[in-house]
Amino acid sequence: MNIKIDNEYMQMQQALQSQYSSINVQNTNSDLNRFYHMNVPFQLTLEYCSGSELEDYINIMTLSAEKSLMYQESAATKNFARTKDVMHYHDFFEFVIVLEGSIVQKIEGKDYLYAAGSCCLINRSLCHLEHYHAKTKVLFIGMSPEFVSELFKSAQNSAFSAEKKICNGEIYQFITDDLKYPGKKAYLDFIPAYQNHKNALHLHDLAQSMIQTLLYPDFGAAYQIRGLLCAFLSYLSSPEYYHCTKVSLDTNSDFLLFSRISHLFEESNGRMSRAELEHHLNYSGDYLNRIVNKYSGLCLYDYGMTFCLKKAAQYLTETNESIGSIATKLQFTNRTHFYSLFKQKYGVTPKEYRQSH
Repeated sequence: MNIKIDNEYMQMQQALQSQYSSINVQNTNSDLNRFYHMNVPFQLTLEYCSGSELEDYINIMTLSAEKSLMYQESAATKNFARTKDVMHYHDFFEFVIVLEGSIVQKIEGKDYLYAAGSCCLINRSLCHLEHYHAKTKVLFIGMSPEFVSELFKSAQNSAFSAEKKICNGEIYQFITDDLKYPGKKAYLDFIPAYQNHKNALHLHDLAQSMIQTLLYPDFGAAYQIRGLLCAFLSYLSSPEYYHCTKVSLDTNSDFLLFSRISHLFEESNGRMSRAELEHHLNYSGDYLNRIVNKYSGLCLYDYGMTFCLKKAAQYLTETNESIGSIATKLQFTNRTHFYSLFKQKYGVTPKEYRQSH
């Protein structure tokens, strides 16, 4: 078994070191970490995993404006590397986008689960490794510091004021901070907003357009691919579509999950059900309940209710809507129950709260 894995690993290394590869691997024999050098301004890598059994495989295609490469490795080889904890880091910024299925991203020794439609932005200092445990499709987008700086500079000098908004976002701040102060152990975590039901489909369409442009370039392809990459950055930067969290090395993976839950509760006014959270975050309801209790001391339902009652208080002070209308809007079918919960939270009835504020 190990002989087969070693042979496949050598074939993969030969492919990556060929003239057709946009990624070159250094420290290939290291059991600690490996360094990936990108020899082009940007590149895409699409990986499709058929499963995690010994007979399953991973098809890998790397594309850039000048180079393309396709090779295959077994899931056993990929997972064998993970059991040895042989992570890698690189000299470029890398987006890891889950298009189908889910992956476990091992970052500096900690495991983070990413489901379809979610993604992360890895800087140039983090050691990481992806693990496939089921049928999965993942897109990796690598951008050199020079290339991404060029995109941002173009936005800053644009005649369109809307285009400049990217420079107020988390992605711009994260990348420019890393360029000024390299060496920080941090990354950006992106999860779809509550109402963004077509996140994976939209990312898949963007990925397909990028790949088609690189495979079949025509006049204007250089502008087209930059436009598509800018559309991708804009999509992730929009709070309407994604929640973005900066994660430092000392951030506990449990706290990151708690942060994701909080984002979703805030957006849904605390009315996201346990089943919806399970589907959105790809964790069991019992586990999510334990995480919430760990950081808030509340059960999942009660924690969600704090967001709901906070929104009720906001409506009472900022609108002229009737109390009954507010209760209905927040999905209370029993007005007495709403009054009871509100008074328990704020010490006064909704009417008294409105009068005092």
